[in-house]
Amino acid sequence: MDLGVLYNPFVIVTLLYLLSSVWEVGHLTRPDRYSKRWAERLPIAAFLLHTAFVVLLTVKAGNIPITNLYEAVILLSWCVVGVFMTVEYTYKVPSMGAFLFPVATVLSVCALGVKGNTLVAPPTLSKFWLVAHIIPLFMGYAALTLTFVFSVMYLTQQRQLKHKFFGPVFHGLPSLEKLDSMMWKALSFGFPLLTLGLVLGAFWMKYSNALGPQWYLDSKVVMGLVTWLFYAALLHLRVGVSMHGSKVAGLTIVAFVLVLFTFLGTFFLGAEHGYQNLSKEDSRLIIEGFEDRR
Repeated sequence: MDLGVLYNPFVIVTLLYLLSSVWEVGHLTRPDRYSKRWAERLPIAAFLLHTAFVVLLTVKAGNIPITNLYEAVILLSWCVVGVFMTVEYTYKVPSMGAFLFPVATVLSVCALGVKGNTLVAPPTLSKFWLVAHIIPLFMGYAALTLTFVFSVMYLTQQRQLKHKFFGPVFHGLPSLEKLDSMMWKALSFGFPLLTLGLVLGAFWMKYSNALGPQWYLDSKVVMGLVTWLFYAALLHLRVGVSMHGSKVAGLTIVAFVLVLFTFLGTFFLGAEHGYQNLSKEDSRLIIEGFEDRR
């Protein structure tokens, strides 16, 4: 990693998420040593600072901060933590942060890892379609991240019951019934948003010709469809055949791996969707020229 990354203000956000992870997990496993007060305060401080950083990037970009891959990962992690905060306040799910903040920490580290990359937004992105495509898609990703978290919590609690481990972790987690219900609620909320984001994205790509006439063959587009079909199958299993429990939880974890691969992994397959491999200066000149022609 470039040493310049160490001077990035987002490093502080990442460290706060790491401390939140340590304290949340510590409070779940050793509540006598890790106070509940800090387990509540550290995540709030991290999210507020993260929010301020997103606002700063928004002002700098003049639009939602997704002009490059670095900003996109920061925005996604902010959506994930924001949806978590909302769900935690609304449903009061115990110990949810112990499973969520390690994910937020990994996403933050990934953001720092891609800082300075040459993948930037193409000049054909219009601001309207950028917002219309990205906002529902990222909120859908955030909700589906919660399905992953609830699934891991479900399997953890199920293991406690199976092996009769009735310690702090067992008492700190919700019941299997509540976790199964929360999995369903998160999936029911995230899937329509994922669908809307993909439909609007497909509409924009087809009529803007951003990826050419064969836009549907781009690896990111293909993986987006595969991910959507997987979640559609999960919903069918839940509603159509009333499948519950560990099987759905396991499939949800697989589905989340597909989400991560669709978002980040497809660039290793040469995906051109969303970003182009240009220098920041070249991108700035191209975008300025594109806007002048408009």
